[in-house]
Amino acid sequence: MKLPSIPKIIGTLLLIACFFANFNVFAHAPLAREAHGVIQSIDYQKQILTLTYAQAPGPQKLIWKSNTQFMRDLKTVSATELKVGMDVTIYYHSPFFGKPYATKVVWTNNS
Repeated sequence: MKLPSIPKIIGTLLLIACFFANFNVFAHAPLAREAHGVIQSIDYQKQILTLTYAQAPGPQKLIWKSNTQFMRDLKTVSATELKVGMDVTIYYHSPFFGKPYATKVVWTNNS
């Protein structure tokens, strides 16, 4: 009776280990992207912001969700505080499928 060779045994064990390995895969980046822009229009009914950017590119239109934070002078406020022409910093996600959405919108009274 012939014994299996050591490389075959090691290869088989590695293959079995790969089946039981746990891999974390994300469909989008886990961290939000940051962009600085100026609000061109706001649709409160559909929850859509239209922005322009001076330097870095970003999505022209962003939606916001019920868990989106709006912060003025580092205090949480409602979305109705946003006005057209304000300079804002937006933290957003761009999923593979669907529209880019804002997770946080930050501005100061000076802008």
